[in-house]
Amino acid sequence: MQNQQVMTAESVVSLYLIFQTPLEKIREAIAANLADSRMSSADLERIKIPAGGGTAWTIQTLNGEEMVKELNGIVVDWRDKRAYWSRPMEDSDGSAPPDCYSLDGRTGIGKPGGDCHNCPYSLYGSDPKGIGQACKASREFGLLREDKILPVILSLPPTSIKPARQYQMRLAAEVIPLYAALTTVGLERTKNSQGIAFSRATFTLAGRLTNEEAERIKEYAGMIRPLLESAPPALIATNSHQPEGEII
Repeated sequence: MQNQQVMTAESVVSLYLIFQTPLEKIREAIAANLADSRMSSADLERIKIPAGGGTAWTIQTLNGEEMVKELNGIVVDWRDKRAYWSRPMEDSDGSAPPDCYSLDGRTGIGKPGGDCHNCPYSLYGSDPKGIGQACKASREFGLLREDKILPVILSLPPTSIKPARQYQMRLAAEVIPLYAALTTVGLERTKNSQGIAFSRATFTLAGRLTNEEAERIKEYAGMIRPLLESAPPALIATNSHQPEGEII
């Protein structure tokens, strides 16, 4: 079974543009197309969990939107974030920047700011509706797909953080860095305790990179990480409500 997986991984990896393009060419392309415009993660394509229990992802292509059952790629970076709005979504148009946000899931910037772990708004049940956290947690993956040299941002709501964390722990137990794994992200339909349907991300290992390929991805990740860290969520977060399904 393991040999079959390795063979499959080799055939898949051969399709990845990142392994067909010198890193210097990628640097040149970014510099030529963006110059000093200071591209940030807010400029990258963002993929979000569908509403209402949908089981297909919506992705943007040069020819418009496309629906896919699974996302396949290499996670080149990830981070936890938080965002808090003092005004309920019902009292705003949902586009206002958060009153407080965190770029690392640990330290809040704004009001109230400070240590996220000791903030009352991060406690489960602090949401005005009594479900979930008033300060919304999210986990973002920089996912490099086979036909791109720039990653997409996969934004996971609170209900998908636990399966993401469990997947990362399983990889760690097998001494597989996240950037050395070919990851498949699917969707499953489930319900919360109020019977409201929502979508939850699933994660499976599709294959492993060789040591040489993993080192190349590691170098690429170091090159692209400043871009992924450059935009505060105030520029990209929206106050959208996702059903809370579990404690994280």
